[in-house]
Amino acid sequence: MKFKILIIFIFFYIPNICFSQTLPASILQGGLIVGQLDQGDSLKLNGTDLKISRDKQFVFAVGRDELGPMNITVLKNNEVISINQIKVIEREYEIQRINGLPKKMVSPDEEVLKRIIADNKIIVNAKKLDLDNTYFSNSFMIPTEGIISGVFGSQRILNDVPKSPHKGLDIAAPEGQTVVSTNNGVITLAEDDLYYTGGTIIIDHGHGVKSIYAHLLTVDVKVGQKITKGEPIGKVGSTGRSTGPHLHWGVMWFDEYVDPQLLIN
Repeated sequence: MKFKILIIFIFFYIPNICFSQTLPASILQGGLIVGQLDQGDSLKLNGTDLKISRDKQFVFAVGRDELGPMNITVLKNNEVISINQIKVIEREYEIQRINGLPKKMVSPDEEVLKRIIADNKIIVNAKKLDLDNTYFSNSFMIPTEGIISGVFGSQRILNDVPKSPHKGLDIAAPEGQTVVSTNNGVITLAEDDLYYTGGTIIIDHGHGVKSIYAHLLTVDVKVGQKITKGEPIGKVGSTGRSTGPHLHWGVMWFDEYVDPQLLIN
């Protein structure tokens, strides 16, 4: 369905930026959609208001397990201009089943669980932030060079217990190699020693979009610091629950993680 107003959509899951006056017929799971509303004054995603910037930019994510369809409603003065339905394209994810493991390797003990819960609260608070910046509309860059050793969406099932799907991209690289910011933003979390993720940084790019960098050897930034794309923020390490030097890099929209590879292809 064509809009009666101009909508500019940037589809990060295809190689080039695409501008269109029509909504796409389908969206890939794990995609980040950035748009700009030329007319109208509000936008709803599945009935929920989307934040619109002063220059009418907006962003939303298509989650790993989103089945859709996704309904986009454009309004002006609370009157509906158009209602558009978008199909979600399902992806196949790598699933690995491992049985016969000792219980301690599947379920943490009570003391470890307390620490995990405390760490999660720190990360959750950073995820909730909704800054007004619109750095998310800039192109993203890979934060360090290396071999891709873990992909978005993959999942392990240990002793028939499903673990959380992988929420980002693992990049194997030499310990001490520089890690840079994937985009402009503000540092909202800088922790040296979280249980799972070790040295961890979260950068806020505005409107709920954030990037996370984990297992860092060093954390070379502070909370509240403004950062530019390509600026060094830390070094590759193997801290936290890690079997070797690598960077775990994730990108999220509030609680919804997206596939970083789709942002840089």
